Amino acid sequence: MNVFLLYAGKEWQAGKTYYDFSSITKDLGLNALFKAASVDSVMLSSRAVYMEKEDPYLAQTMRRVMRQPLADAEEVGYRQEILKDCLRKQAFAANLYQLSAEILEKWDKLGRKSSTAGERDSKAKLIGDLKVLRLLLDGMISVQTLFIENADGLISKGFLDLFERIQDELTEERLESLDTLMKSISFYADISGDSEDQYYVQRFPRIRIDCGLKDGLKIGDLKLESVETIVKPYSKPYGLKAKLQGTINSLVPGVISLYKDQAMQDDAAELEYQTVNYVYSYCSDLVASYGQFFDQLHFQIAFYLGAVNIRAQMQRFKIEHCFPQVDEKGGLKYDELMELVLAMDCQGKTVGNSGSLDGRQLVIITGANQGGKSTFLRSLGIAQVMMQCGLMVAAKSFSSAVCSSLFTHFTRREDSAMNSGRLDEELRRMDQIINNLGEDPLILLNESFATTTEKDGSSIAYGIVKALKEEGVRIFTVTHLLSFAQQMYEESKTDDKVCFLSAEHLKDGRRTFKMIPHEPEMTSFGLELYDEVLG
Repeated sequence: MNVFLLYAGKEWQAGKTYYDFSSITKDLGLNALFKAASVDSVMLSSRAVYMEKEDPYLAQTMRRVMRQPLADAEEVGYRQEILKDCLRKQAFAANLYQLSAEILEKWDKLGRKSSTAGERDSKAKLIGDLKVLRLLLDGMISVQTLFIENADGLISKGFLDLFERIQDELTEERLESLDTLMKSISFYADISGDSEDQYYVQRFPRIRIDCGLKDGLKIGDLKLESVETIVKPYSKPYGLKAKLQGTINSLVPGVISLYKDQAMQDDAAELEYQTVNYVYSYCSDLVASYGQFFDQLHFQIAFYLGAVNIRAQMQRFKIEHCFPQVDEKGGLKYDELMELVLAMDCQGKTVGNSGSLDGRQLVIITGANQGGKSTFLRSLGIAQVMMQCGLMVAAKSFSSAVCSSLFTHFTRREDSAMNSGRLDEELRRMDQIINNLGEDPLILLNESFATTTEKDGSSIAYGIVKALKEEGVRIFTVTHLLSFAQQMYEESKTDDKVCFLSAEHLKDGRRTFKMIPHEPEMTSFGLELYDEVLG
């Protein structure tokens, strides 16, 4: 039984991930998004009434899914449509998550993850297996009921196909057959599914076996004819009523009484075990199938619940958001694109950027200090990663090409974890990026090689960026290395694949935090900040 909510026609499994997702997470501040995914905001209109307790599993799931980018527009669209269903039917998604969590928790208590599960005796194990079968079957019926109750509001292919598979799996005829089977062997373990209080009834087996006689009157060719459970009002096993019943049975012609015969009682117990184990063997595949179903359902719906929570945070802080579009021609357009992590931290009071970089392979961003250049670069990176896992992005509109090989190279502060100087550390990370570029790579450089002199840093940056560009690598770089930027500008005046942006700087010294097309300036206006601090 398959879920197929993260991909069409295949289940989630570990696949191709970003080469260095830990660096991407650190450079883009993605931990804040994982945390946002883990917190359920109880909303009244667009206002958060209160925040539920964090669910670490939602954060872990979002991290695992986000690090594994989708391959194309079709995969992105498939996931987006399911997310739209979850946004329309948030209670449905939450109930699926809660139900799957409860099933897995109960299964754990029955020994799913117990290291001693294999050490139990065979009869105890069989009882546990039967209880698991009952648990998973009831869980599947509950999932089916949830879908039936919400079918009218579901429009995504992912959910509709899943509903169809569930209906095909749990037909009325099959459910009736399974229910009959459960009741017939419920004498061995309390798995009948009846609402009768187990303390007021006793269950007894009635097993019919066909057999033949071989030479020497030996029994052979055993064949199970039928098995059923007889339910009788409860009486103490060793009480007066039980003793009287045992005595009466021993006097009935044609009846073999086990009363007072321990050897025969042991043989009968073994017969019961072998019979029930034989019947269960035909259902063991269901346990494997339904068990895998709940494992996958819990994980996959957790991603969508996390996505709903992230969107709730966007609503809470009035951050404009949209479903991004995949541009299969390699273009990049954005309207009021915001740096989501910063926007959540500032409660939406941030500046958005708009522009079109279609056909641009190299984008060099220069301009005023504290002008929003690094923030803009992070906004592009965050939106790219979110788009490539099917999430909404913080923009009025956003379209970009899918690039599964995404790298970030941001300047790091020197700390005790570094085994060499900052420039050596930067060069080492760049070497790792170059050796693992993959197909259609995108590299985000932020103040790279600014840890040495302007002359040396410009020389290093020019050599690396020019070589990468010649190999067809897409690059966005924020830089204060003015010699590097100016040299690239002079060489690229007739190259329409290169674009230069600058942090807008008004004549009165104010910074708008907008990135505008502009040739590199030979100053970062650092003296203005100095005067501002002194003033």
